[in-house]
Amino acid sequence: MSEQRLSEASAWKYLIETLTMLAVDARDQTTWLDKYRLETDDLALDFENAQSAIAILAEAGRVDVAMESRLARIDAILDAMSGAKQASRWTYEALTAHAGWLKVRQLAREALTELAGTWQLPLPTLGIYGGSQQPPGAVSGPSEANRQLTDDDDQSRHPPQVTGAAMVSRRT
Repeated sequence: MSEQRLSEASAWKYLIETLTMLAVDARDQTTWLDKYRLETDDLALDFENAQSAIAILAEAGRVDVAMESRLARIDAILDAMSGAKQASRWTYEALTAHAGWLKVRQLAREALTELAGTWQLPLPTLGIYGGSQQPPGAVSGPSEANRQLTDDDDQSRHPPQVTGAAMVSRRT
């Protein structure tokens, strides 16, 4: 598999959209997940896939060490909630009440406020592509869903390691 590098603009947009989905109220998260037929763990998988975007932005000086630390704390909380024994933490009820999700939401809001001036941003809009109907710039890889961002200068949403049977393209 060939690796493609996100542009700085795409990395920024990807990170902001991913943090937005972690920052919004649980009610908005569940409505959004239902609308696009996604699972709760897709919120965490998006953030996991944002690690290469964070690295690009850190290299470009747009994410400082303190922000990297805050983002790493989000990742650590999501990782701690992972695994078969933690399945109850990936329900809609858990999004509302579990301490881990509440902390993730708080940290994501703080990060967005620092990075974008507010945490109250519009939710990303997705276009669904099934089977061979893939958007321009789609990349193949090992996961269940390939999410790609389209913007004026770059067609890639996620790092190229993300793909699957149902393609999801974010459009803002």
